[in-house]
Amino acid sequence: MIRTTGTNGHFEQGRWVVNPEPVPQNNDTPIDARISGATNAIVAAVDDFAKVTRDLVTSEEGKKYIEKTMKDSTTQVQKSIEDLLAKAKSDLESSIKSLK
Repeated sequence: MIRTTGTNGHFEQGRWVVNPEPVPQNNDTPIDARISGATNAIVAAVDDFAKVTRDLVTSEEGKKYIEKTMKDSTTQVQKSIEDLLAKAKSDLESSIKSLK
């Protein structure tokens, strides 16, 4: 499911494309201040990422999330393998019938 709420974008060839943020043309702000603001935003994002990573590995909620994700992935892989085997069996049976 594609979430479009709160994002500025449009559909292009059936896919949601987020419009790029307009580049501020405000030359009133010195470049040093803009660089400092961008650096602070990056540092904050990296800090948030580190906190989430730590919580994912150390918290009970994080462990349950990892466990559920792995279980869902395993189920999907098993289904894919079963589908492949069913297709191979069907193709083999079709080939055998055509030889008779």
